[in-house]
Amino acid sequence: MSAEQQYYEQILSMGHTPESALTYTRQHYPDFIPGEAESIPAPVSEPISQQAIPAQQPVMEAPVTATPAPVPAAVAPMNTGIPPNAYTPMNIPVPASGVTTPMMWAAIGCIVVALLLSVMGQFSHSWIVSNDTEGATFGLTSAQIDCSFSEGDTEFNISKQQAIDSCKVMAYQMYSEDMAEAAAENKTASDLDDVIIGDMTHVCKNVYDVGEIFAMGNETVLDELDENKDECLETPAAGSTGGMILWVGTLGALLGAVMLGAGAMGQNLPANAEKYGKWTGMAAGGLMLLAVLVWWVLLPDTDADTSAGMGVWMTVLGGLLGVAAGILAFLDQK
Repeated sequence: MSAEQQYYEQILSMGHTPESALTYTRQHYPDFIPGEAESIPAPVSEPISQQAIPAQQPVMEAPVTATPAPVPAAVAPMNTGIPPNAYTPMNIPVPASGVTTPMMWAAIGCIVVALLLSVMGQFSHSWIVSNDTEGATFGLTSAQIDCSFSEGDTEFNISKQQAIDSCKVMAYQMYSEDMAEAAAENKTASDLDDVIIGDMTHVCKNVYDVGEIFAMGNETVLDELDENKDECLETPAAGSTGGMILWVGTLGALLGAVMLGAGAMGQNLPANAEKYGKWTGMAAGGLMLLAVLVWWVLLPDTDADTSAGMGVWMTVLGGLLGVAAGILAFLDQK
């Protein structure tokens, strides 16, 4: 007899209905299909006497002393070493294959941290760090500059504070959606924060518009500026593609956390979805890593001196933790 069937019949012997016993058994053995329980012979209340024979049945000439059929002894319940009625539906023992183990909790912790890191990576403004311009970073589709890194120029008698103020005013206009409208607001440096954030698409367009003014109709320069603009726009396009993949990975991490958590607490989800938590966690981690790879491949080749920022490393770590969560859950349930 399998362990599942034995567990099922043990619950039946406690007085539960077959439906109730099946519910409790499938909490620990989701794929269990009950077989026929061992039948317990019912005790005979009174011996069978000769008078119980129908009158129509012929009687033998020689009298025969009828020996009553032996009464079968009551079948003793299975000796489990546990007093009868010791269990209730709330404290049925969890079998050895239960999932509430340290390894499973570690898997849940990994997938939760992976979920948080993927969200932080999605909204990070530091996927690309510019080594040419101090304080300038770029997210998947955003651009950010911290003007507090600006340095003065003693040769032109420009102090550090003057350099910071000039950076804030110029960055506010260049990082805005409508540069002319932003300039018309006449905001001073004191009205602006040191950190300016804008959409990278707007920055590419505004840089081209400023360059077009200084080109003064020079077709050669304008063609070069147009190529630079197209190249600049490839960066937010790559970030948008990578970001969509990362969103799918984030959703997968959320589902994986729910599935693994439900399995660890012995809760059943629709269609027994908790069984697939390990695969969902692995898939979520793989999608996070894929998002970084696709973004990196789609980035344009430039001569700019850049390096990977914190957003990249957070997402990569989240992907590795997602895969680790799936592996831990798989090893625990194996």
